[in-house]
Amino acid sequence: MSEVIAIAVCGAHMRGLPLNHQLTELGARFEKESATAKGYRFYNVPEKMPPRPGLLRDSTSEDSILLEVWVMPLENFGAFMIQIASPLCIGTVFLEDGSSVYGFLCESEALKDAQEITAYGGWRDYLT
Repeated sequence: MSEVIAIAVCGAHMRGLPLNHQLTELGARFEKESATAKGYRFYNVPEKMPPRPGLLRDSTSEDSILLEVWVMPLENFGAFMIQIASPLCIGTVFLEDGSSVYGFLCESEALKDAQEITAYGGWRDYLT
């Protein structure tokens, strides 16, 4: 079996949502539902189509955000990365169980005028 990389997704890449195919077409498989550790804020990123959230680490926050962890063959990770456009990026996301994985984060500059949606607890709840 090839080496794999775990990737946390918290928005349009989640199961059944518009960008999920970017994971599945590269051989990624769903691993589990989880949440971030406390210490994150969540925003609706302006002018992104399809709509996407931005996850921002903030040690002053007492909130965690629901997400999914996917596992992708390591050799496909570069092909996945070139599909990710600013202000979204991949960085370290800390999970509720104390572990960490790579996952979607957002550059703080892009969120200055964005709607904060942390209170929803996750993208699916925000969409409904």
